[in-house]
Amino acid sequence: MREWSRLVIIVLFTLILQKFVVSLRTMSLPPFRSVVTLPHYVVLDATGPDALSFLQGQFSNDLPSLGTTHASFGVYCAANGRMLASALLWQHDSQTVSLLVHHSVAEFLLKRLRMFVLRANVTLSQRDATVYGAYVEAGKAASGRYEVLHPDEQVELIQAPSAGNPERWWMISTTTPSLAPDDSLSAAERWDAETLQQGIAHIEKATQDVFIPQTLNMELIDAISFSKGCFPGQEVVARSHYRGTIRRRSALFSIATDTIDASLLAPGNDLYGTDQENQPIGRIVNSANLNGRSYVLVEVLLDEWSAEQSYHLQQSNGPQLQREALPYDITQQRDNKRPKL
Repeated sequence: MREWSRLVIIVLFTLILQKFVVSLRTMSLPPFRSVVTLPHYVVLDATGPDALSFLQGQFSNDLPSLGTTHASFGVYCAANGRMLASALLWQHDSQTVSLLVHHSVAEFLLKRLRMFVLRANVTLSQRDATVYGAYVEAGKAASGRYEVLHPDEQVELIQAPSAGNPERWWMISTTTPSLAPDDSLSAAERWDAETLQQGIAHIEKATQDVFIPQTLNMELIDAISFSKGCFPGQEVVARSHYRGTIRRRSALFSIATDTIDASLLAPGNDLYGTDQENQPIGRIVNSANLNGRSYVLVEVLLDEWSAEQSYHLQQSNGPQLQREALPYDITQQRDNKRPKL
């Protein structure tokens, strides 16, 4: 009995300490140096007692492990394992799980998820709020699990992928920020390009039902849990992981923006190699502009991924892309042994 009481005290103390740390982090949050409007993202809410368990059975990441203080990326797949949407997910409160998604897939995702609610006590809706990107002059690198902060009832902050200089946060707000936001297209493009530089892809309407999660490096950014249980497409995703049959990954490239027609960088467009006689060896996932260059995340064939291979837009002698570094190695060997149950 004494040991049981001691265990209860330790658990309670741990929970209180975690809340204190989160509160301290909120109070000591440095002032943002700039804020940009991100109109191409929206927030969906799943609200109700069954919200967490419902989305746990729909998305690839492990939501309960995040608690109320962290967020992570996850994917929503069709039965064939191909991605229909990608999202950043977190618990907004005890009754609500929120999803940050590209606006072009938001309506589809709402309708699709509603089809599977059945008897679950959950309501799905789009939040009446604006998504911003906020910068802090200096901070820590963020990857994998992202902090979630609630400064007040109107604002929610979620740490964004970054190298730490500057630190970046998504700001979900029902009011206009005190720091006037930059509404320009170039500012939003910069945010997206910096996200691509961290190796984070997102599904748009043009690329729905095209890629499986591993080809967009989703397990390399902790967007897939292979121990959480079933979700749509889980069998195909798990088979690709455990059998080691992944033949495609996503790599980052860039090109001078003023040297090409922007339509060549549309999601879903093919890339070609110099020796392939106009046979596609890559497919564009996302692109965005930053400082006069267009950054392009491309699904590539690993069999063709060599130092000698070049990648071209439109055709084999089209504009050539320059390779860029990612924060992880797309050719790394994975520990893909099945866990012992």
